[in-house]
Amino acid sequence: MKNLETAFSRISELAESFKKHEANYLASSYSEAQVRKDFIDKFFHALGWDVHHEEQKNPYAQEVKIEDAVKTGKSKRRADYAFFIAPEFREPKFLCEAKKPSRNLRNPDDYFQAIRYGWNRQTPLVLLFDFEELHIIDSRYKPDISTALDTWHKSYHYTDYRDEKKFSEIYFLLARDEVASGAIENYAKNEMPEPRGKAVQKGLFKGGYQPVDTAFLEELDDYRLTLAKAFKTANPALDGEALTEAVQRTLDCLVFMRFLEDKQIEEPEVKNFGDKGTAWKNFISHSRTLDDKYNGIIFKPNLIDSVKDFVPPNDAHFKQITDQLSDSTSPYDFDSIPIGILGSIYERFLGKVVVTTAKRADVDEKPEVRKAGGVYYTPQYIVRYIVRETVGRLIDGKTPEEIAKMSFADIACGSGSFLIEVYTVLLEYHARYYAERPDKAKKGDTELKDGVTVLSLKKRRDILKHNIFGVDIDFQAVEVSQLSLYLKMLEDATPNQCVMFP
Repeated sequence: MKNLETAFSRISELAESFKKHEANYLASSYSEAQVRKDFIDKFFHALGWDVHHEEQKNPYAQEVKIEDAVKTGKSKRRADYAFFIAPEFREPKFLCEAKKPSRNLRNPDDYFQAIRYGWNRQTPLVLLFDFEELHIIDSRYKPDISTALDTWHKSYHYTDYRDEKKFSEIYFLLARDEVASGAIENYAKNEMPEPRGKAVQKGLFKGGYQPVDTAFLEELDDYRLTLAKAFKTANPALDGEALTEAVQRTLDCLVFMRFLEDKQIEEPEVKNFGDKGTAWKNFISHSRTLDDKYNGIIFKPNLIDSVKDFVPPNDAHFKQITDQLSDSTSPYDFDSIPIGILGSIYERFLGKVVVTTAKRADVDEKPEVRKAGGVYYTPQYIVRYIVRETVGRLIDGKTPEEIAKMSFADIACGSGSFLIEVYTVLLEYHARYYAERPDKAKKGDTELKDGVTVLSLKKRRDILKHNIFGVDIDFQAVEVSQLSLYLKMLEDATPNQCVMFP
């Protein structure tokens, strides 16, 4: 219990300091950056987290990832604090969004923002914290700004930090060693309301308890049916195969566009579709612009670009989709959704195709999927295990030059779940290698980003181009694999890195 006593003593001192100058700390001039430095960083440090990376020097093996407290230009992309437990540095245990103390935390905008971060990163809870108050928010429910405040679970006032019983509740939930022992998962299971799925959807929570992959798959299914019917109405001669390809290419382009926007690689354009001319014409024009820049299969000319062979759909139907995808209150944050999760969504999405009659279009399961009783996909944790025990062992101890001579292929790649994981493992290995041996990096392999050595976009592209190979008899699946791998390559890119792709 020594760690608990030490943490209680340190945080009690912080609470006492806050109390002595409370009026100053609650002034509007006292900023978020200041409260993070003066109180929030110290709060988590007292709970055993290496907030300032005094011990965890390797930037690719740090359990606390912090967004810069000073934001300039574009809006912030991610939650202020993400907490991980080694050796898993991809999936956070919980997130924390910081605010300045003068702000009333209990407001729909801040709650929605916090839930959106947590839901897209698949954490069961997220914290909203200004030191004066600590709010624990249930982030298992699909974000909806109209019901955001209903996801409140529990809150503490800074005076509670000096109460041994109340502080112990905080400690046994958020202390580093407790989190490593499963505190977050146990708390979500035993202390938070039991999710009730679609039953809840009709009641308190409009979105209901839906993981992001399930929710987005349902969204894509709805978009597919809407587009299939709109395309068929405008182009009666198109058969199911042509419509399936046209619909998927349209959705792939829109997802790629939104990904680039949420990553702040490209300026927001989707939300403006239809402001000047039709939404469809704006979409096609923007696709051509992005094709010139990114030179990938997704934006290459297709049936939907043909003025001769394709009549644009009803613009109201198409604009409804683009508006939903780009709305500021959309639950989806494409900067946060893991690429592997996106791949698993598409894997299930590809189990259906557009079917047609002379005048109508509908969506149905592929015959082989119906016969098999549904789409069977490999869970992410199994994909990770297999790749870690095969590719991970093969590359362990090797230099980048040795790895460059290796090829990794999936000859029935489907939507690319294994290829994405192999590519991810290769990227992580190279990043750690150069971080530990900066003198080994060749010119153009790495660059500095916020003081951290990262792989250049050129190096990420070279690894993808020379090490990763896949094939499948399903062209739509291959297209999704290419989309996912391309998104993975651009995952941490900046606008300055995204120059013309030869």
